[in-house]
Amino acid sequence: MALLLKFEGYPPAVIASVLMHGCLFLFILGRSIDPSDFVTIEDPVIVTATAIDVNPQRLRRLERIEQERIADQRRREQNARDVRAREEREAQQERERQQARDREELQRQQDIARQRVADEETQRQRQAEEARSRATEEARLREQQRLAQQQAERDAATRVTQEAQANQIASENLIVAEYAGIIRKIISQNWQIPPSARNGMSAVVRLQLVPTGEMVAVNIVQPSGDDVFDRSVLQAVERADRFPELQDLDNAVFERNFRTFTLVFRPEDLLR
Repeated sequence: MALLLKFEGYPPAVIASVLMHGCLFLFILGRSIDPSDFVTIEDPVIVTATAIDVNPQRLRRLERIEQERIADQRRREQNARDVRAREEREAQQERERQQARDREELQRQQDIARQRVADEETQRQRQAEEARSRATEEARLREQQRLAQQQAERDAATRVTQEAQANQIASENLIVAEYAGIIRKIISQNWQIPPSARNGMSAVVRLQLVPTGEMVAVNIVQPSGDDVFDRSVLQAVERADRFPELQDLDNAVFERNFRTFTLVFRPEDLLR
């Protein structure tokens, strides 16, 4: 112990450890091995799992719960679509109300401008009348010429305005005819005339459209008297679904001509 403490325990401890392990090794080599000392490892027992049939009532209950979940999800989706449609209608109504307010404000500004022009004209006429009362016949003639010139200018301005309006109407009619032809062509390509159709039959269909070209409603306002014929007409319109070409139209032109659009279906028209 004194030796271990002297060398802080390290060299003597190493020597003692080596001697002890050597003795143990010699002991193991000198000992005879008995077969009974061996350990027998047995094969593992394999457990086979057997599936247990599921309770049919539980299966039906799970199916019913799943069906109710799907139905509830569909109701929520339908409610969401209804909300979006309602919001779109309200937004459209608000836009229309805003347009009406804008028109009223424009009309008010125009009335103010016209009143100001009228007041100025009254003042000028008063001054002219005072001048005529002091002037000679020549001044009166010059005033008459001035008034005549003003009238001529107003007439010219009126003619220019009327011509511009006429040109605008003619241009709009051409555009309307072009887009109406597109709509008729698309629907006609989807129309399968039933065997019961006869010359002389006609069905009038009213389409309600939005500026994106989508149909929001379609109904027959004048049936042909043949249910099969009328049903084929509705199916042709529903197959068309939407008319994206209408997105290129000016909003005012669309509102005047395509917000509500009427088509007449005749078998002979398609055959031509």
